[in-house]
Amino acid sequence: MYALLDCNNFFVSCERTLDSTLENQPVVVLSNNDGCVVSRSNEAKALGIPMGAPAFKYKDLFAEHNVKAFSAKFELYNYCSQQVMKMAKSFVLDYEIYSIDELFLDFHGFKYFDLNQYCCQIRKQIKDELKLPVSIGLAPTKTLCKVANHIVKKNTEKYSNGVYIMDTKEKIESALKDLDIGDVWGIGRRTAAKMMDHGIYKAWDLLDKPEMWIRKIMGIQGVRMINELKGIPQLELDSPSAKKSIVVSRSFMKMLTNKEEIAERIETFAIYCAEKLRKQNSCCKVISVFIQTNRFRKELGEYKDGFSIVLPNPSSSSIVLAKYANSIFEAIFKEGFHYKKAGVMVSSFVPDNERLINLFEEDIDSKHIPIMKAIDKLNSKYGKDKIRLGGMSGKNTYGRATLSPEYEEFLKNNILPEANYRFH
Repeated sequence: MYALLDCNNFFVSCERTLDSTLENQPVVVLSNNDGCVVSRSNEAKALGIPMGAPAFKYKDLFAEHNVKAFSAKFELYNYCSQQVMKMAKSFVLDYEIYSIDELFLDFHGFKYFDLNQYCCQIRKQIKDELKLPVSIGLAPTKTLCKVANHIVKKNTEKYSNGVYIMDTKEKIESALKDLDIGDVWGIGRRTAAKMMDHGIYKAWDLLDKPEMWIRKIMGIQGVRMINELKGIPQLELDSPSAKKSIVVSRSFMKMLTNKEEIAERIETFAIYCAEKLRKQNSCCKVISVFIQTNRFRKELGEYKDGFSIVLPNPSSSSIVLAKYANSIFEAIFKEGFHYKKAGVMVSSFVPDNERLINLFEEDIDSKHIPIMKAIDKLNSKYGKDKIRLGGMSGKNTYGRATLSPEYEEFLKNNILPEANYRFH
């Protein structure tokens, strides 16, 4: 048996760990620049607030029903996720971290365990120690685990212990007959529409189709999905794959026309890329920069451009990457446009202890290593961006205007250690 542990309304639940008065209150968490709703409490869902709702369109509803809206606290969510994963994986021998709030657990070999009781114990420990509610769905395959977890969340009163085990043919058939085709793991919006055109509205309907038809519509992945839905495992637990690139990009809260202001953002993004490289003990050989206007405001003029530079020596120095990012920006920037988004990407990684130095270029990185280590150590101790390069303004890049006073105090007192876990 596999299990899928999923944190309930994760971002909202993290907010409630800071402020217990938010319990049983309608709460939403907003995306970058406080633009859209990315997490909702059950109370907010009951008010009809959809996922992805533009915050400005629901401003009156928020005021009418006293909905608490918060800017996303990415540092907190990342940290809370690490704590949940660390605690949950201690109960098993094998696991797969699927996303920031989802974890697959492998219960093969737990023959003499009462899995319902065991999962209730996992759930209780996470709730008691971390104050975060989770749901756990168990089934013979990973795809059916997704279905089982969906059932737990959909029927909270029936499964008040937050655990559901789908371990018989009867349970699987009943679940698939009730599951909309669009809710099957791996079926996107377009594929779901195509399925409904062929009279497939529920997951169970899909099992009646011949394999040749499935191959034609969905390829070999579709055949594997069918087997998974039948309870025949096709997907094993995966280990996180190595990163191939790091991207830091943002949509600006307002369109920018000032060259110096955009250049400062570009340099800041490059510095953040460098910090992430050093955190994983690697260097990059390529840096890319892009800028673009607002595609929804074509009357203001459209423009987007970007290109890459191969560095003379692999680097993780904030100074070096900021310098090259700025040189690319100077080459692609054009006056007279209203810019809405920009970003920096670093790629072609090598371990920092395996750098091959160009004999014909000065290795500036070696001079910067002590400085970078000192900056990282001080920022880890006193808080993000407390020590920064002169080209950075020190303003946050997320445009978070509605951070709670509790969180500001939280960050100021440096309660959060630096998160160092990568999610895929």
